[in-house]
Amino acid sequence: MTYDNLLKLLLAGASLCLGAYLAAIRSRISSLKIRNSLHYSFYVVSCLIFTSSLVTIFLQWNELIEPDWFGIIVLVAALTSSILLFLFTKRSIVGKHQYKTKELDPIVNAFTENADKKNIKLLAGDINFFGNYPKDMEENSQYKCLKKESFREIQILCIEPTTNEGKTRYGKIISDLSGVELKYYNPPHADLLIRGRLKTLNNVTHLLIYKKIESGIYEALELDTANSSGALYNYIWNLIWELAKSPSQEQLREYINLYRS
Repeated sequence: MTYDNLLKLLLAGASLCLGAYLAAIRSRISSLKIRNSLHYSFYVVSCLIFTSSLVTIFLQWNELIEPDWFGIIVLVAALTSSILLFLFTKRSIVGKHQYKTKELDPIVNAFTENADKKNIKLLAGDINFFGNYPKDMEENSQYKCLKKESFREIQILCIEPTTNEGKTRYGKIISDLSGVELKYYNPPHADLLIRGRLKTLNNVTHLLIYKKIESGIYEALELDTANSSGALYNYIWNLIWELAKSPSQEQLREYINLYRS
């Protein structure tokens, strides 16, 4: 076997190994529900192929313009495939973690439905993601789903309402959801502006954490306590809940009366 043939054989073997490696990385990215950097492997490969092709064109220009049709075809294929791999990675392989409001609803609802029904916890603000007014709430996808699931306990961390609109919204929640318990961030700056839900499934705590990136756009990550980030968020919830302030019975009656009036 000549040296050139050996090199070609090794190149073919390396290509097969690289293809198998990238396929394994793609499968791993798909299986993970948390943000990760595995997709950078695809960026590195595409950039290496693209750069190597340009360098080859520069160094072998005289041979190519003879013309060397085989070399030209290989270089065009290399450039094209590297660009397509880069674009495909950016558009399709990178795990999607940012959603518009309508895209987020089915994700939140699926998370809520697939849970043990003993307890669910909500990290909220003024709870207006259920809608601003009682009529809006009746049509709200997330609110209808939470009602339907009939959790025995619903713990909601939220901010204390200061307007009649907010108090009416809280009054509806208290009236509609049995087993609901509201607590206010204490002190107010304990609100880290992170929103989400915590549930138990098969005795494991799962978290769906989302935060607003810009108007109408949210970043959402699903975690569990086996993950270090998930364990940290769970600890933060427990700490904030312990420090949070419960509304007085007088306040609760006021909210209910405003809703029913």
